[in-house]
Amino acid sequence: MEVKVVNLHKRYKINERLVKKIAAYILRHCAVGSNSRLEIVFLTDGAIRLLNKRYKGENRPTDVLSFDLGGGLFGADLFSVEIFISIDTALKNSRLFGTTLPEEAVLYIIHGILHLTGYDDVTRKGRASMEEKQEEVLKRLCRKENLSKVLTPQ
Repeated sequence: MEVKVVNLHKRYKINERLVKKIAAYILRHCAVGSNSRLEIVFLTDGAIRLLNKRYKGENRPTDVLSFDLGGGLFGADLFSVEIFISIDTALKNSRLFGTTLPEEAVLYIIHGILHLTGYDDVTRKGRASMEEKQEEVLKRLCRKENLSKVLTPQ
């Protein structure tokens, strides 16, 4: 299982080792095989807005974008994905929802992986199922890891 972490946000430092460990845990929890490749890119609202416009037709920032690069979702021989996370949106949402910035960022990692393993939040039922799974994974992670160390201001 290969996990790559890229930080394109200049105001925050990412703990790559911890993010890789968390991502590997989530992939195992979602029963994604060891023949997996995941790249997580942390960026600004401006950068994610451009991606959102180009690939989703939405000219606005978003919290997380996920892309399947392996040609097959959950259960495929090759699970190869990219997840883009806006730290700016995570910061806004952490203030809005009363969470911490690192917790919000980890939630986006979980959310992105779940999208690529067959979960969808388009319908009310799908959203409820996805949120339940997100919370389950997040609670387990909180018991295993100190999420406050995921990212820190520079």
